[in-house]
Amino acid sequence: MARYEVSPERCDEAVEAFLGAAKDITGMDGFGSGYLLVNSETGETMTVVFWDSQAAAEASATHAATARRRAVSAVDGEVASVQTFDVIREFGNS
Repeated sequence: MARYEVSPERCDEAVEAFLGAAKDITGMDGFGSGYLLVNSETGETMTVVFWDSQAAAEASATHAATARRRAVSAVDGEVASVQTFDVIREFGNS
């Protein structure tokens, strides 16, 4: 999960930049799924990516960091934080 600070006025541009970066990441081995979340009032943006395994997540780290920086730089934003979590349980789809 990564959080970004983007100017609210540039949210539409940020969406395009992050979707472009997502194309690079989705082709990587072990990619599961991903989400782009945007609060257009505050500009807070978040990406959440799920990998098939811890090994796949670790193997993607450098490539994902580059894509992340490229996307946020395109809209003069900042990476606020990057965190890794283990998925313990899925809920709501049963």
